[in-house]
Amino acid sequence: MLRLMRGAFLICAAAVCLRAQEPKVKTVLDMSEFIQDWKISKQFTLDVANAMPAEFYNFKPSPDEMTFGEQIVHIAGSSVYRFHQITKLEPPFALRENLPTDKQSAVKMLEQSFDYVLTALPQITPEELRRTFHTNWKGRPDPDGRAMIMNMFVHVAHHRAQCEVYLRVKGIKPPEYTF
Repeated sequence: MLRLMRGAFLICAAAVCLRAQEPKVKTVLDMSEFIQDWKISKQFTLDVANAMPAEFYNFKPSPDEMTFGEQIVHIAGSSVYRFHQITKLEPPFALRENLPTDKQSAVKMLEQSFDYVLTALPQITPEELRRTFHTNWKGRPDPDGRAMIMNMFVHVAHHRAQCEVYLRVKGIKPPEYTF
């Protein structure tokens, strides 16, 4: 009997250990953690934007690329557009074509866009996270709010990285990234 109880105990203990090792995947975003990530992204992106001298904001390394200023405005405008799509909060600037791409205007819009995102994130509801949004993201299904937020975070990093390459082409060392 003691052997049987010991065996049962070992099986239960093993099951508990195995269950404790299962990955815990969150079904919703931990907004406080994600807000901190966006704050870091804001500072780093502003550092990259400010590293380029104003006279090079119209620079592009090849004819098919956006200018540096257009990249910065694209980061700002697309973030505001998508977070407005999720939350319907009033955007900080008009969402339209041909926004000014000079350094002063672009950096101001970039800062406003991050402030908008950081204001929007804690207000996003579980319903908004579950809602599906129409996008034209090539070959991908329309995302829910959670996927939209994650994709926009990656989108900012993608265009910021392009801006870092522009800086290097101009002989400017990009700012150091901190986590």
